[in-house]
Amino acid sequence: MIRSLFAFSLGLTLLAAAGHAETAKDSVPNLSVIGEAYEDVAPDVAILRFGVVTERPSAADAAAENARAVKAVLAQLEKLGVPEADVQTQSMTLAPVEVEQRDPKTGKSKTSQKIFRARNDLRARVTQIDKVGEIAGALIDQGVNSFEGIDFEVAHPEQKLDALRREAVKDAERQAKIYAEAAGLRLSRVLEMRPLENVGMRPRAYAATAAGAPPVGEIPLRSGLERLSARVNIVWGLSR
Repeated sequence: MIRSLFAFSLGLTLLAAAGHAETAKDSVPNLSVIGEAYEDVAPDVAILRFGVVTERPSAADAAAENARAVKAVLAQLEKLGVPEADVQTQSMTLAPVEVEQRDPKTGKSKTSQKIFRARNDLRARVTQIDKVGEIAGALIDQGVNSFEGIDFEVAHPEQKLDALRREAVKDAERQAKIYAEAAGLRLSRVLEMRPLENVGMRPRAYAATAAGAPPVGEIPLRSGLERLSARVNIVWGLSR
């Protein structure tokens, strides 16, 4: 019973505090400003998303051929210096597929034939940014015939983001002072501070050529720069 009364009392206290904060913001003149800071940095990690698709008349043949090709791809990744721990299977499917055969003269469908399609999709994390094009080309040469894309990322952005958060607060204060001084007012205490962050990386897609084509060699890829940013919304009270 005592514990229940304490919890009830604590809840009332928190509600009262929240209500007081809202009242403080609504009862005094205030200024809301969004501060922002950003930095363009070179990515140091590439995420490759690819797969091997095999079609054969029987399910067993499709599965066996697909497994053989995937083993060769995994061996190639290891040879190229990608650790086993940085390679992950994303999905594996085996399903029947109806394929229509058309009359070359009339263009009309003659018959439909059932084949089996085996698919194994993988994801590889590559830290050797300067070798990403070489690795992508080698994978296609080894049997990869489905390339979903390449994402470039910054592996450990926390330290840079912390610095950007500080700069975003300074930017918000700088703007607020300009607005307040222009109106003949001064900034008083901060009434509210709310981060507005979205630390997502932009994917860069690459479409692979079909397996069985001449050797691809190194794919010309450019990692470019990734923009790290921090945004914050700060509400100041105003006074004369």
